[in-house]
Amino acid sequence: DCAWIYGNENEVGEALQKVFKEGIVKREDLFITSKLWNESHAPEDVPGSVQASLKNLGLDYLDLYLIHWPRGIRKGAVPTDLKEGDVYNYSEERFKGTWSAMEDA
Repeated sequence: DCAWIYGNENEVGEALQKVFKEGIVKREDLFITSKLWNESHAPEDVPGSVQASLKNLGLDYLDLYLIHWPRGIRKGAVPTDLKEGDVYNYSEERFKGTWSAMEDA
């Protein structure tokens, strides 16, 4: 389980490449998930986010790519600045457009 916001995709990718190279496990034997971060909900941002995750993980595909939260945040908003009921930092992107772009990516 990875996500851009976790900051673990590079490390997980390095570990995956090592175990693949050593023959410990095959790619097809793993189910790998990552998530679209909240400031990338604009449909035009989705393909680049998917590609960045794939590059960071050193993979050709993900088994599951999720929308991290159902509500996006504005670009540059700091997640820790969001408070209960805070609408200031939320983006106007709606998840249906985001989801459609994820299917296309």
